[in-house]
Amino acid sequence: MSQDSTGLPGARYTSQTVLDKVVWVPGQLCSLRVTRDPDYRFTPGQFARIGLPIAGGAESGPTPEWRAYSMVSRADEDALEFYSVVVPDGKFSPALASLVPGDTLWVDKTAFGFLTLERFVDGEDLWLIATGTGLSAYLSMLRDPATWQRFSRIVLVHGVRHSGELAYRAELLDLVARHSGGPSGLLTYLPVTSREATNPFLFNALRPDLLSPARITSLLDSGELEERVGLTLDGARSRVMLCGNPAMVTDLRAMLGTRGFAAGRRGAAGNLAVENYW
Repeated sequence: MSQDSTGLPGARYTSQTVLDKVVWVPGQLCSLRVTRDPDYRFTPGQFARIGLPIAGGAESGPTPEWRAYSMVSRADEDALEFYSVVVPDGKFSPALASLVPGDTLWVDKTAFGFLTLERFVDGEDLWLIATGTGLSAYLSMLRDPATWQRFSRIVLVHGVRHSGELAYRAELLDLVARHSGGPSGLLTYLPVTSREATNPFLFNALRPDLLSPARITSLLDSGELEERVGLTLDGARSRVMLCGNPAMVTDLRAMLGTRGFAAGRRGAAGNLAVENYW
């Protein structure tokens, strides 16, 4: 099979067009919506491999580079949406962030990853814990009506450094309002800021003494995470997903392990699923 300029067999990817771009924090955070091949299939929580030609040296010219990005979009949408942090000296993310509507990128035809709700048997509570752009996979799940049919309580914890980095906040608050009780699941959205006090506007249900800057790991260790949410992490009824900074994922996985949370293994369903995501 012949290869083209991307370095991959032509049958393995499609060329897609940027439809829309949202800049959450200039030079730091943005989202792109792109066209979607009609045959592309994924499960909420999976990621795509995105490709771009990246300029090389004067003699070598552009070379293809590929990176993994979780889908933000619903599995049945006719477009794909991706949420990206811009690494200032990075090789790929600045080029991705520079794209505008009408520009082209490549999408591998295969979806990847196992951070999906299929990892769990049904439980009462679903905890979705993320830092930074690890939020991406959870947005796809929360946009899927099937998620709300499986769990009576859903908790989304999103850790960032500063409140301005709380992307998709308006959509999440709308979901909170729509799922405030009744036959559908109840959503609790907890933003956590590590370098500034949590503004009461962000989470007005918190007492003033619970608004100090914090990391998710320290909140779990002290018991304050459950206090802020108003729900206990219980291995029998809770299902937990971790996605984000590898250090956060490693630390929380170890801490939750002492409380009976473990990933599934062959023949045994788990109550914990993890994925590193920058």
